[in-house]
Amino acid sequence: MAGKTTRSVKPDIKLNSYESLFGELTDEGESTDLFIKELHDFKEHPFRVTDDEDMLELIQSIKEKGILVPLTVRPIAEGGYEIISGHRRKHAAEIAGLEKVPAIIRELSDEDAVDIMIYSNIQRTNVLPSEKANAYKLQMETMRHQGKKGLSTPDAVGKKYGDNARKVQRYIRLTYLIPDLLELVDKRKLSMQAGYWISFLDEPEQNWILKTYQLYGKLPSCRTAQQLRDQHDEGVLTKNSTEGLILGNRYCRRVTLKTRRLNQIFSPEYDTAQIEEIIYQLLDRWKEEQE
Repeated sequence: MAGKTTRSVKPDIKLNSYESLFGELTDEGESTDLFIKELHDFKEHPFRVTDDEDMLELIQSIKEKGILVPLTVRPIAEGGYEIISGHRRKHAAEIAGLEKVPAIIRELSDEDAVDIMIYSNIQRTNVLPSEKANAYKLQMETMRHQGKKGLSTPDAVGKKYGDNARKVQRYIRLTYLIPDLLELVDKRKLSMQAGYWISFLDEPEQNWILKTYQLYGKLPSCRTAQQLRDQHDEGVLTKNSTEGLILGNRYCRRVTLKTRRLNQIFSPEYDTAQIEEIIYQLLDRWKEEQE
């Protein structure tokens, strides 16, 4: 949010009010009690529903006072209702033993449904980078599918949710990370800036980074991630160079295995990749035994 700063930079973009964005869609309406079994999660819902401390508090509140804010849902063709807002309340209600929950039924287009679903979640203080990344990607895709190609831009998404276009682009790039690396971003072990550069690497190359982390407990800094991206673009990134850049060459040791010795162990039907994988498996087993 906008505030005083000692540097002459542009103030942060303010998050538009819910009412200014959705106006007539958010007019209060009468709620209806719906069976929980009639409710279906929003397809590709980008926000996690976790059994954390906040969830325990919500469950206890529902047990004592019921659901104070109705869910927002829309009817779906195959029957039942799709949850637009209220996935956490529905989950808590299930655990609390409720069979029905209050809900306001709306007829919403895909774009309006995505708008409300994202906006009702993204203003939470504990939104994970992966959640925001997937939410922005879903918003862009929905706008594009609605025939608004000219408006489905990072700038348009940013104006809706209070981020600038560059941030939106960087968040969306995180969706190109393999799941294990994206989780490390969520856990703040891998910086978002480093994650951004790594997202341009191919899946096998990203797995080299993950393997290095699993072996040595080290992840690339932003500068190192940029160097990895540069080597990828030049077509010279290898498993050894990945490890060397991340470890600063301090732990990057080269061991040459003689072909004649390997031929005595492996029959001709084993190719180089298979031999390498078997060796690493054996080394992993040896390392576990040492520990």
